[in-house]
Amino acid sequence: MNYFEIKPDGQAYIRTDSGTVLRKVGNGEAVNHADFDKDETLFVITYNSGKSEVRDRKNNLIKIIAEEGVKEAFWRKYYIENEERKQSKSAPKEYILLIMKNGENRIIEY
Repeated sequence: MNYFEIKPDGQAYIRTDSGTVLRKVGNGEAVNHADFDKDETLFVITYNSGKSEVRDRKNNLIKIIAEEGVKEAFWRKYYIENEERKQSKSAPKEYILLIMKNGENRIIEY
């Protein structure tokens, strides 16, 4: 399992369990937080500016989630509670939980 290292100057790296650097991540801005999805193919990254993005393992930009106001972002799983989903017994969906600087939380399905 890999993990993120975020240096005090905001530089972020993906590292292996043994500590080997796989790559530097982000777009050059100071990074505040980063979190992998369940299979580590994507990650959500939040910058000190409040911008949040989804990127792949190779650091390619997939989607901008928010331009400003985000403190941290996390990948999560949940079951949708409605009759249609209960009948289909589908797998849990993933979503991104945004912790906003103003204290609110937002959920973005992914």
